[in-house]
Amino acid sequence: MPNLIDEEKENKVGTKVDTSVYQPKDKKKKSSKWWWPFIILIIVIIFIGFGFFSKIVMAVNSTNSNTGKKVNLFEQIKNLIINPEDYLQGEEEDRINILLAGIGGSGHQGAYLADTIIVVSIKPSTNEVATISIPRDLYVEIGDYGWRKINNALAFGYMNDYPGGGEILLAETIEKVLDIPIHYYARIDFEGFRKAIDDVSGIDVFVENSFTDYSYPDYSYGYQTISFTQGWEHMGGERALQYARSRKGNNGEGSDFARSRRQQKVLVALRDKFVSINTIINPNKILTTLNHLGDHNETNMQIWEMAELGKIIKDIQPDNIINQVLDTGSNGLLVSSTTIDGAYILSPASGDFNEIQTLVKNIFQTNFIKKENARIEIQNSTKTAGLASATSEKLLTMNYNVIGIGNADVEEPLAQTTIFDLSNGGKPHTIVNLKDFFKADLSNSLPAFYTEDRYTYEDLISPSINKNINASAEEAEILIVLGSDFVNTNTLTNSY
Repeated sequence: MPNLIDEEKENKVGTKVDTSVYQPKDKKKKSSKWWWPFIILIIVIIFIGFGFFSKIVMAVNSTNSNTGKKVNLFEQIKNLIINPEDYLQGEEEDRINILLAGIGGSGHQGAYLADTIIVVSIKPSTNEVATISIPRDLYVEIGDYGWRKINNALAFGYMNDYPGGGEILLAETIEKVLDIPIHYYARIDFEGFRKAIDDVSGIDVFVENSFTDYSYPDYSYGYQTISFTQGWEHMGGERALQYARSRKGNNGEGSDFARSRRQQKVLVALRDKFVSINTIINPNKILTTLNHLGDHNETNMQIWEMAELGKIIKDIQPDNIINQVLDTGSNGLLVSSTTIDGAYILSPASGDFNEIQTLVKNIFQTNFIKKENARIEIQNSTKTAGLASATSEKLLTMNYNVIGIGNADVEEPLAQTTIFDLSNGGKPHTIVNLKDFFKADLSNSLPAFYTEDRYTYEDLISPSINKNINASAEEAEILIVLGSDFVNTNTLTNSY
């Protein structure tokens, strides 16, 4: 699989993995006995049965390896019976990245355009998982095809016989956009999605907003009306597809971004159901599901890898699931525009993908930052006007809680950006990550110039609000004073 896996270890941002706590499992040395596969084959046939063996054969025919070629039958059988001898890709780096792609499939317009694109990242050492939804209208460079909407990548790969298929081209494109390796992919069409949910007897989803979509596609190239009511609903395959696919609903549910959030909820609900019936750790059930899905799915994961991954996923608690949607909201990292041909597209608000890459690489620190919810104030000691405001905008996109900004009352700018910990060590993860981001000094004392002449973030972005609001020293738990080094080394000033 060309260029799909970055052989260099990913650069860690924030807290490093404590290898004394987390160590990937030891692996056995591979046997060189030539007769080993045949012994395994006999064991399978005798002790598991011919019926299960036939399912293995059919599953192999629908499961691809990392190269896009068919998986060796004996290798699949061996890995089902004995402990696997290889790490999951990304396991040694403590981050496994999986691309999930949904397509319409046969009988739908734009059958191979990626209707859904989600990157799932799993951190084995902390039992955390992050889902990152990428909008299909994101404008990116796709191989030799130039700048196009990202949902075209999968279709281009199929139409032009790209090595490994459209999933590989889409994965390689996402690797460049997010600057992370994509270790595995799984693609499913609408029919496969329905079957997967019906196979587990439906899923339970909490509908946050009641909404009606009067323009939901039917199966005759027309439209139908669908409605959802706030509250818990048990959804079968078709109903879950409607909930995940709708993008013309009212009550704030009429955008691709709202749809992405619903898709993440469905994904979590499906995971919960798989865990409850032990599907994701049972090779027999995995084979049955793959067999039932037939040509409606495609993956480069071997069956043993699915089972191993299931063992990790089953222990993940709801509080350790991070959901991130790249959007155009007030703190979003994207902006909308049109091409010269009038096509609607989404592009990075900063002009490049650096901010998005920073968010993705730090996605697991985001969970700690949200939990600590430290109240942060930013003061500008430099002569660069607007630096505190621009910095607060940046931190807000990274899920920090900025409560105020202002200008430091100093005669000369600080040479070094300094972080003042006013929480008495109560916000350790936030402090560590801010110190790394700003490359700042750390102090535990209150600076002499910490005055009442400063405003809240909302004051500065809302001219109609009274500016005569004082923030007391007790309100902020972390004070960041920007120094000359920050002006010289960061790119925020480029937008002034």
